[in-house]
Amino acid sequence: MVELAELRSTTLADGVETSLLDYIRRSGLNPGDLLPKEEELAEQLKVSRHIVREGVSRLKSLGLVESRKRKGMILTRPNVFAGVSKLAEAKLFSETECREFMQIRVYMELGMAETIFRRKTPENLKELRALAGSRRKHPTMEEEIAFHSKLVSIGGNVTGEQILTILTSAFTYIFEHGAGKTVTPFHADLCDALDGNSWEDFYQTMKAHFKPYLPNGSQN
Repeated sequence: MVELAELRSTTLADGVETSLLDYIRRSGLNPGDLLPKEEELAEQLKVSRHIVREGVSRLKSLGLVESRKRKGMILTRPNVFAGVSKLAEAKLFSETECREFMQIRVYMELGMAETIFRRKTPENLKELRALAGSRRKHPTMEEEIAFHSKLVSIGGNVTGEQILTILTSAFTYIFEHGAGKTVTPFHADLCDALDGNSWEDFYQTMKAHFKPYLPNGSQN
């Protein structure tokens, strides 16, 4: 059985968190496996149960540990973006951070361009066109989010979809300041390029579409 190292740090709650993470790693635990009980942790770490509880609560806030009735504490599979998502929902990011998030989103989608092109199907192209709207008006923020969420999902990258969800908070700032309201080529043009014969053409169309989001409107 893997033993927990006795704490020697003055920041005991931090030490509990660090020791538990090390214990999980060295024990090769998987989601659903039980962790030692509070009293066992307190005894091995030579701290009070109150300190143990505080350290464990930090792992719970990360979604890594949860308590189950009649079972105790178990290891769970965390949502690695949960904390950032909460900050995004609260709109606590600065103007600079919002602009940088949008740039990350642009580079992510451009990097997925070839994969999206290779994975396209008549079915998801039809769904994408339904979200694209017409060339007579620019999309709303909600339409922009829905279209690009679908585009990333075609790429088959679940983590990419989660990141895009987080970066959604940046759309609010961008649209309030006008950048997202004058984007051309339109979504319909992206669909046409995706339905074409060259992923490079699709990439270039995406690049032009993202121009307003890049520093100084640059396409570099």
